[in-house]
Amino acid sequence: MNADATPSPARAGASRPALHPVDWTVQSGAVDDVLRAMDGSLARRRRRRRRLAVAAGAAAALIAAVVSWPPAAWPSADAAAAPAVVVTQPARRVLPDGTLEELRRGARITTEFTTAARRVVLMQGQAHFQVTKDAARPFVVAVGGVEVRAVGTAFAVDLGPKSVEVLVTEGRVALDGARTEAGPPSTAPAPLAYLDAGHHAVVEFTSPAAAPAAPQVVAVAPAEIAERLAWRVPRLEFSGTPLSEALALIGRHHPVRYTLAEPAIGQLRVSGILRADNTENLWRLLEEQHGIRVERRADGTVALSRAR
Repeated sequence: MNADATPSPARAGASRPALHPVDWTVQSGAVDDVLRAMDGSLARRRRRRRRLAVAAGAAAALIAAVVSWPPAAWPSADAAAAPAVVVTQPARRVLPDGTLEELRRGARITTEFTTAARRVVLMQGQAHFQVTKDAARPFVVAVGGVEVRAVGTAFAVDLGPKSVEVLVTEGRVALDGARTEAGPPSTAPAPLAYLDAGHHAVVEFTSPAAAPAAPQVVAVAPAEIAERLAWRVPRLEFSGTPLSEALALIGRHHPVRYTLAEPAIGQLRVSGILRADNTENLWRLLEEQHGIRVERRADGTVALSRAR
């Protein structure tokens, strides 16, 4: 074996004691390099800690802001939802002659207009007609086994399972038996009855083949007429609607005169279902739920002010 040969690590370790890492850095002159590396690592760690601390502080600040946010600052569900108005009313149509036709829900009709006659067939339900006057062309509503004939008037016809009811609200109508075949009005049989405004008659059907009997004509009080024809009145459903808008909409269907003591009253939000011709329910709502004083004046005007 050559005495000058470099010993193997195992043998070197066996021939001299192992150095501590600190002693090795001193003997090898690597102290400066190690210190520089340690400084860089510490700096990186400090920067990392600072970033984490900033992020944690921001998160804590955000949580604190959410928790301490005043509840009043959040928009409520009522405030966020747009105010809505739903209008429910009968189907309305102006016929070729200018007559206004109103159909209750479920009613079905057909129209037959010629140069000589105006004819409507009510096949189901209830209808009201505001007839345009035309003496040369009587307006006829055929329903069940009868015909309602008018020149210029207003009346309602209601077809039931076994009867027909006619209610006159303006002018006069003739209640005829149905003709067996088409022909001019002069060939129609003698009227079963005449009805003036404020009267109604009910024609009973005993059998499909039997001719209808002359009905009894009965006077009807205005309150009962209004009740029978309540389906014609629009119903307004308000949902968070400003009072000023609600009153303006009511005014389109029913005349209402009112004054506001201050503009803020017009911004009150109202909700509920109301018949367009029944403002008393609205005034009661304002009194009971909004603390509004309602003064009904002799000239028909309603004054609205805050209760003291």
